[in-house]
Amino acid sequence: MKRLFTIILAINILIFSTVISFSASSTNKVNISSESAILIDSSTGDILFEKNAHKSMYPASTTKVMTAILTLENTNLNDRIIIDKETPFTDGSRIYVKEGEKFTVEQLLYSLMIESANDSATALAKHISGSVEEFAKLMNKRAKELGALNTNFTNPHGLPDKKHISTAYDLAMISKYAMTIPKFKEIAKTKRYQIPETEKTPEIRYFRNRNRLLWGVGPRNKIRYNGKLIDIKYDIVDGIKTGYTSEAQQCLVSSASKDNRKLISVVLKAIRTNVYLDTRKLIDHGFDNFNVLNLVDSGTILESIPVDNGVEETLDLITQNSVSKTIPNNYTYGDIKKTIEIEPEVRAPINKGQALGRVTYSLNGEIIGETNLIAYRFIDEKQLSKIVGTIRGPNSSLRIPLILLFIYVLWRTIITVKRIRRKRRRWRW
Repeated sequence: MKRLFTIILAINILIFSTVISFSASSTNKVNISSESAILIDSSTGDILFEKNAHKSMYPASTTKVMTAILTLENTNLNDRIIIDKETPFTDGSRIYVKEGEKFTVEQLLYSLMIESANDSATALAKHISGSVEEFAKLMNKRAKELGALNTNFTNPHGLPDKKHISTAYDLAMISKYAMTIPKFKEIAKTKRYQIPETEKTPEIRYFRNRNRLLWGVGPRNKIRYNGKLIDIKYDIVDGIKTGYTSEAQQCLVSSASKDNRKLISVVLKAIRTNVYLDTRKLIDHGFDNFNVLNLVDSGTILESIPVDNGVEETLDLITQNSVSKTIPNNYTYGDIKKTIEIEPEVRAPINKGQALGRVTYSLNGEIIGETNLIAYRFIDEKQLSKIVGTIRGPNSSLRIPLILLFIYVLWRTIITVKRIRRKRRRWRW
């Protein structure tokens, strides 16, 4: 029974620790033209909106989010890279590197994210893995580790390839992690950057971020939103990456911060400036219609339970992890139901941190979060039970000596008690 409970507990924790999409119909009341999109709360991972979120799409240059992650995880920003003879011929957007030209990793990383330079992506991939092909293997391995389910990268830049695919959901998971890296966050929100002259290129290279949400103001940077013509620039947006190819059309992964909350949106295959309009709609929908509820902090005592055969009779159970949930703002704590389940038999010895139950939180019958209930402290078993348990244990070589020892101790105890009684009688006489 105890083993079965533990297995069931582990399965439930695994299931409900993954990203949960709130199923209320109000979460999808956003009209967007993009073929695929998703909006998540970055802190909780909850899905606030999705449209074809798991459909295979061409990610274009949003691919470079993964390239940037691997660069930051596997290199030193001051490392020097010498451009080989093939890299300058990389197609598409580029900074026109030349054979033999030297750059730091940091310079190429900025040009990768801000100018969306494909030649920089190729140079970084070769520096890390030796070849584009080996780097793609590393990309796919890391993508799975970050929660991507249906992604297959074949290159570090996103140039068209039928086998180079991802999904809005997967890009959100990858970007959610990327925004936890301080240097990535710094680069993703940078509006302008420049690379000084080199021996091969005597001019300064100037770049402006292709994400107009960071800077787009004026007559040529307008979208019609809620019946008004407004600037594309949105002050609460702090990244992340644009993308475009004729096959993928306009793609955009965005991060926005407001009132101590962070959202990530992904919009794929949009037409022209609709990529910014759809992104604005999603971000505002997330901030205007949802709140984060902190259901319980880690280490909170939720139950005190009896313990069989322990040196202490009771044990406090505490929450293993914090549980937070992003829910529509027309709900409150009073709408959340808390359910506690405890292992049917709690018997010493019990180790500190041992899982002995779980607490689940549900809304309208749907589980929205849960965590283990674990032992607050160690509780040893009673000494006599230890001896008996050892005698009954599998170590047959110790069993007979322990039995003899137990009999001897019992015999000596009886003799001692008899002597004490005799002395008492004599004294009374």
